[in-house]
Amino acid sequence: MEYTEFDIENSVINFLSEENMELYDMKIVNFPSIDKIEIFVFSEEFIDYKIIERLNYQLQRLLEDYNLFKGDYELIISTPGIERVLKTERHFKLAIGESIKLKVFSSINDIYTFEGELIDINSTQIVVVDEDSTKEITIDLENIKKAKIQYKKFKQKVK
Repeated sequence: MEYTEFDIENSVINFLSEENMELYDMKIVNFPSIDKIEIFVFSEEFIDYKIIERLNYQLQRLLEDYNLFKGDYELIISTPGIERVLKTERHFKLAIGESIKLKVFSSINDIYTFEGELIDINSTQIVVVDEDSTKEITIDLENIKKAKIQYKKFKQKVK
């Protein structure tokens, strides 16, 4: 059976949408011989280990349609995590209101790294409120080299 990475991804997307979940990211290592498939699942609902276990079983059955059988490759099913990477417009939309850290290709006012709250996104730009100055910074999506949610520990006030 001839298939592409796109075919596999679309099958996973369709399956997850039936489960009220979405594909956050997917990595297929060494296509077409496929050594490993990593599937990162996002849901507005809590995802526990039992759900991950069920998804693992069901996605293995789905991948058998592509002659990919258990033991021939490594399958990893996970959530994107607390400090999830932001790559797509959808990732940034899901991160509105979150603290993020990002690096840009071309400096903005001689600065390459920004931290702050993501407050808005459109198809070409994001808007971040800088934590230090509470100043809004608009950044072109094409200029973003790397971005992720920034987990912040709150410092306890000492009396």
